[in-house]
Amino acid sequence: MNKIVKKKGPDLSVYQGIVNMKQVRDSGCDTVWLRAGYGKNNVDQKYIPNAQACYNLGIPAGIYWFSYAYTVEMAKKEAEYAIAQAAKYWTRCPIAYDFEYDSTNYARKNGVSVTRKLVTDLAVAFLRQVKDAGYIPILYTNNDYTRNYFDIDRIRSEIGDLYIWYARYADTISESEMALADAWQHTSKASLPGISGNVDMNKFYKEFVCRPIPRPEGEQGIKCNINILDFQKAANADGYRDTNGKMLSEDGIDGPKTQYVRWRIFLKAQKTLLSYRAGSTGEVVKWWQRRCNEILGHHQEEDGMYGKVSRSETLALQRKLSLKADGIAGYNSIQAAFYN
Repeated sequence: MNKIVKKKGPDLSVYQGIVNMKQVRDSGCDTVWLRAGYGKNNVDQKYIPNAQACYNLGIPAGIYWFSYAYTVEMAKKEAEYAIAQAAKYWTRCPIAYDFEYDSTNYARKNGVSVTRKLVTDLAVAFLRQVKDAGYIPILYTNNDYTRNYFDIDRIRSEIGDLYIWYARYADTISESEMALADAWQHTSKASLPGISGNVDMNKFYKEFVCRPIPRPEGEQGIKCNINILDFQKAANADGYRDTNGKMLSEDGIDGPKTQYVRWRIFLKAQKTLLSYRAGSTGEVVKWWQRRCNEILGHHQEEDGMYGKVSRSETLALQRKLSLKADGIAGYNSIQAAFYN
């Protein structure tokens, strides 16, 4: 049985570390699914930067919540946590219920016998909450859980619209598996630009709706990228102006005018006979030094003087984010600093 692949892309969590989402998108991935969190409102440590990058770059996304529920009430609460994270960026998107072997072991350690009925009850409770909130209910499963734990016919009858995210690491799957799968997680060893190490890769056979929260020009709040906002303030302070000769709107949005200013910025050290000394100076340099410290976990002095140390830190950041390592903070490096 052949199905048309509508989209392809990775699923990401804290285990992939810092991701350059623009490189992921530009490599041909047209959707990204993110672990929003796990258990009792534990938000994945990389969810916010990853979700914010998808939102700001216009990458359609889905999310999933790794379950440690062993009662229906726990599953309902997990659904609430997942919906709250999705609602920061999207009014509608896929939300997947992820119950796996660690979930089963956790329940048993807490004295709960994991049966097919219980796991199905948990899935129904979670996915009904998702659907009632206006999001798209997705069940993550594999061959073992489909046979032994999830009563998919019952889940469909109680939920209605249900989509299956099927995991099997292989070159091909059987016709019955393909008939079941609306998305297929086919490998855990994919290699993608912008991601260090291996990553899960998926084929999507449905066009899942991802509807971002509307973001009118200048609107702040959850739609404002603080990294961009701080850059805009620094650029204005340094005297950079947009195509109309005006200061940038300090709105935290990487729009055409902010991009125009970025094209004009090349932060670099001045080369001497044997080393480097301060070249670029100003508030944008301070902003860049701070972002290097935040991304790398380092402690260079944020003095607005781009010299030998700043060049070295820039090289380290560029290598970490799979950028061209030239020691110059220009358009692409600044953009990467917005979303990491």
